[in-house]
Amino acid sequence: MKDITKKRFENKLRIDIKTLCAISDNLIMQDERINKILDLYEQYKIVIHDRLKHDEEKNLKMDRHKVAVAFFCAILKIEPIERKQGADKFFERTVNTQLALIFCMDYIIDLFNISDKKNTALDKEIFDLKIKYPTCRNSDFKNYKTNFLMLIDKTTKQLLDIDSELFQPNLLFIISHIFFLLDTCSYEKNYQIINNSDFKPE
Repeated sequence: MKDITKKRFENKLRIDIKTLCAISDNLIMQDERINKILDLYEQYKIVIHDRLKHDEEKNLKMDRHKVAVAFFCAILKIEPIERKQGADKFFERTVNTQLALIFCMDYIIDLFNISDKKNTALDKEIFDLKIKYPTCRNSDFKNYKTNFLMLIDKTTKQLLDIDSELFQPNLLFIISHIFFLLDTCSYEKNYQIINNSDFKPE
């Protein structure tokens, strides 16, 4: 990763962490852990690259969704937001998972989408809109983010932990596919918003 790119990621992480910590007095930013996230990202990227080499016939590439999952797992493991004793509200318990999802979807994937040179005029208009998440119609919690956060439990974190004996590298590609589906869903939702307006692509 280039130094200038690393600095951008570092600054964005710091902003997102501060934003989440401002919501609760029980949350503490651990600034010294940010560089650890960036270092661990590189380790996850190596694991993904190694897997891709073994599956060359599938023509898989290190795309934005795989970059996102490497950051996602690094944030989950390092946990740059610490909780004070008694910080047991759902928001406080899941704050690092929220950070991982927000950073990966609303920044990493969005950044790659916006900067894609293949974008048409319509694409640019779509990607200029905020990322949209699915609605969970058949769940007690209609908000997709809530359902997602509940899926990433202690066991899931162990399976995604590169230093754990339970680490499952193939799970990285499953999470990557989830990011792909969320990205696609957001595109379609924002396409509908623009399609119902007066926007006319070049």
